[in-house]
Amino acid sequence: MDSRIADAMAQDLRHCEAQDFITHYLPTPKEGLVDKVLDSLLAGGVKEPSRTNYTTERSSNCPPIQSPYTFGDLSENSSGAFISKVSESHFERIVGVGERIREVLVQEANLSKSGLSEPLESASCNPHPSQARLHSTPDRRFSFGTAVGDFKVNAFLLEGVLCPHDSGSKLPTHRILVPQFEIARKATKADVRQNRDKLFAAVNSIMNGDARRDFVYGITNEDDRVSLWYFSRTHSVKSSSFSFVKDPDQLVRVLVSLLSASEEDLGLNPNIALYPKKNAHPGFIYRFPGDSASSSRFFKTTGVVQEASSETLSCGTTRVWKAIEVANFEGKALADNLTPKEIIIKDVWIDGPADTEKQIQDKVFKSIDDFVGGPQPWRDHPCLAKFPPSRLDDLETLITNKKYQERFLRIRGRFEGPLSKSVAKDTWASPSIFTQAPVEAVSMSPLKTQRNRSKYQSTSASQVAPVPKSALQFKMSGEIHTEFAPKKRCFFYFDEVCTRVSHVPTFGDAVDILRQASAVLILMFCAGWIHRDISTGNVLAMKESDGKWLLKLADLEYAKEFPSPGQKARGDWKTGTPYFMATELQRGRYLQPQKTLELIEPDSETQTGAAAQLHDVVHNLQHDLESLWWIGFYIGAVKIGHQASELWCRKNAVFQPVIEKNPDAPRHQIMLEGFPEELDAALHPGLTEFMAHWKTLRNNMVVLYQQRSADKVTDKGTYAVIAWHFLKYLGFLEKSRNKWGPIQLVELPGSDESKKRGREEDGAGQAKGVKRGSNQQEDTDDGPSVKRPRVATPTPLQANEEGGDLFRIPKARPTRGGPSSTKSRRSGK
Repeated sequence: MDSRIADAMAQDLRHCEAQDFITHYLPTPKEGLVDKVLDSLLAGGVKEPSRTNYTTERSSNCPPIQSPYTFGDLSENSSGAFISKVSESHFERIVGVGERIREVLVQEANLSKSGLSEPLESASCNPHPSQARLHSTPDRRFSFGTAVGDFKVNAFLLEGVLCPHDSGSKLPTHRILVPQFEIARKATKADVRQNRDKLFAAVNSIMNGDARRDFVYGITNEDDRVSLWYFSRTHSVKSSSFSFVKDPDQLVRVLVSLLSASEEDLGLNPNIALYPKKNAHPGFIYRFPGDSASSSRFFKTTGVVQEASSETLSCGTTRVWKAIEVANFEGKALADNLTPKEIIIKDVWIDGPADTEKQIQDKVFKSIDDFVGGPQPWRDHPCLAKFPPSRLDDLETLITNKKYQERFLRIRGRFEGPLSKSVAKDTWASPSIFTQAPVEAVSMSPLKTQRNRSKYQSTSASQVAPVPKSALQFKMSGEIHTEFAPKKRCFFYFDEVCTRVSHVPTFGDAVDILRQASAVLILMFCAGWIHRDISTGNVLAMKESDGKWLLKLADLEYAKEFPSPGQKARGDWKTGTPYFMATELQRGRYLQPQKTLELIEPDSETQTGAAAQLHDVVHNLQHDLESLWWIGFYIGAVKIGHQASELWCRKNAVFQPVIEKNPDAPRHQIMLEGFPEELDAALHPGLTEFMAHWKTLRNNMVVLYQQRSADKVTDKGTYAVIAWHFLKYLGFLEKSRNKWGPIQLVELPGSDESKKRGREEDGAGQAKGVKRGSNQQEDTDDGPSVKRPRVATPTPLQANEEGGDLFRIPKARPTRGGPSSTKSRRSGK
C-alpha cells in the first residue's frame, strides 16, 4: 500500500479524547436514546455482566468509567489480548450488535411517530433512521481510484440495505458512508501503519470522487481497540482509542450516533444528489436554493472540467462541471422537445470570513463605476499620467455603457453554505500517528498551507515554547503551515462557455486577448483592485459573431483592494499560479539595482533587514502585468507546436508547478538577464519580430522594478510607465501581425498549465477552538496498538490535477502526469 496519501493527509490531523470526539464531532442522538438501547441490548442478551469489573483508562481530563458489562461472546485472556468465542471477525460481531441497535431505533421512531413516545427534538437526530446499515465484507473488494489501487474494506456503514456478497464486481465507493478497517489480534507496527494507510486512501478517494461529501467519518479496529476518525476540508481528527471489550458502552454510543443520523449528519450535502442513483458511475444534480422551495433551480452535470484531486483534503477542493438545467432531483426535463443550454458550475471551498467570488465581483464593479463617475475626471488618475489623450481608446471603450462588465466571466447564480465544523476545544497535535519526530522550537499560527502572512497571523501572545514538529506542524522556509479556520462551501454557475487564451486558434488571437486583459487590469487598478492570479486558466475568451475573440477575465476570488485600506503593506507573495507568477513573487524579494558590496560589522542590523525583506513583497499591478508577459512567452514557446522551444523550456524547468526561489534558476534569468542564445535559437522563426519587442518589454519591466523603491510600492503613480508601456507595445506589435498572427496553437502532451498556489484570506478572525502550544499530548492508543510518529514534510504540488482544458476543448477529464499545484483551478480551468 502506497503511504504517500496518508503522509500528506496527516498534515491536517489533530488528536482528541474519545469522549470529546463523540461530543463534538458525532451527531447527537435524542436524549435518553442511548440508555434505551443499552437496556435493550442487556435484556436481549447481546450484553451480559462481565466476569471482571473493568475500569477503562482515561486521561486526567476525563473521569474513569466503570464498565461491568461486555458483549456476550467476547472475553479477555491472561496475556491481555482479547479472543472471540466464535470464528468471525471483530466487526462481524459488531455488525450483529448494530442490527440490534437499529431495531431499537426503528421501534423508537415508530413510537414517536404514533405519539406513544416523546418526539425527537434534536436537530442532529434522524426521526426515521435511514436505510444505511453496517456490513461486514471479508471477501469484497473495492476500487478507490487509480492513484490508490484496489484493496478490501473489512466493513462499513453502507448507503442502502442490500450488499450482495456473491457478486464479483467491485462495490461503488459512493455507497460507502463510513469505511472501517480492522486487523487481527497481536497487531504489529506494520499492521497498524497499513491499516491507517488504507483508511486515509479510502477517505481521500471518497471525498474527491463523490461531490456530495462535506466530510467523512472513519473507524479503525486494531486488536480490541477502536479509534474514531473525522475527515473534512479544514482538518482531520483521530480520537484516542478505547477497548470495545472493556468499554462496550462507548462503542454502543458511537453506533447509536451513526445509525440514528441523517444523511446530512453523515456528511452528505443536502443540495447535491446522485443521478441516476442506481448507476455504478452516476453524475450529480446540484440544487441552488431559492427564497422558496418552488424557486430552487437544479442542474445536472454532463461532464467534468475540473475534478477535486489532491493528496490532502484541504487542497485541490474545487470542482468545475458542465451541466444543464433540469426540473428536480429526479432529473426531469424542464420542457419537452427543448434542448437545454449548457452552463458551468463551480463548486469551491473558501475560508469562512472570506467574501465569495460573487461578492468580490460586485465590489470590483462598484469600484469601477465609482472611479469613472467620481468627482475627479478618471483620465487624471496618476496611473494614467503617461497615456497621451489620444491613446486612452482602450479604456474609453471599456467604460462606455459599462462595457467593461462584458470582459468578465459573470456569475449568474450562487449558493453559500454554512461554516464547516470547527476544531474541538481540547485537541492536540501529536507526532504519534506514524513515526517519531524531533522537538523543535516553532510558532503556531493558523495559517493556511502554502500561504504567507495574513490576518490569521499569530500575535506575540500565540508564540509558544518548543513543541513537537508533527504531521500538522512543520517548518518550510521559516514559515509554519497549518489551517484550522472553518470553511464554507459555495456553488456558482456561469452561463458563458469560454476557451482558455492558450487554446484559441492562433497566436494572433491570443495576443488580442492579452491586450484586452492588460486594459482591464489597468482599469481595475485605477479603481483600487488587483487580480493576483493571472494565468491561462483565468484569462478566458468567447468567440463573437464577427469571428473576433472577446476577453472573459475569470476568478476574482483572489482579487483584493490595493492598497489594502487601513493596513500597511504586507507580504502576500505566495498567492498565484507558479507557471506565470511574477519574478519578485517567486523569489520573495524586490528587484533592486546592483549595489557595491560593503563590509558588514558583526553587530550590524543589515542582515536582519535583508531577511525581513523576504516577507515584504506586496502584490501589485506590475506583477499582474508580468503574469500576462509570461503567458505571452509561454504560448509562443510551448503552445505553437515548435518542438525546440518547448523542449528547451521543459529541460530548464521554466514552467513548473512550484515556486522557484533560487535567483540563478533559468526562469529568473530570463526575466533578469534576458533570453540566452540557446533560447533565441530554439524559438519559432515566425516569432522573431514579436519576441524582439517582447524582450524589450521585459527589459523595461526590470528597469521599472528597480526604480521603484520599496516604500513607493503602494504609490499608484509609480505604475504609470508600465501601464502605458504594456498597452503601447501590444498596440505596436500590430504592425508585424502578418508574420506571427496566423501561427496556429496546438496541444502538446504534458504541457497543460499549472494551477494556483494558496489563497491568503484577508477576512478577520482566528482559528476557533484550538489551543496553540498547549496540551501537547501523545495519542492515547494504550493497549496492543502501537504508535508510530512521523516527521511531517511539505507536500509537493501534484502532477496535473487541473483537468481538461476549457469547456469547448474535447478533453473532459483530468490528465495525469503533468504539472499542477496545491490549489484547485476554478471556472474555465
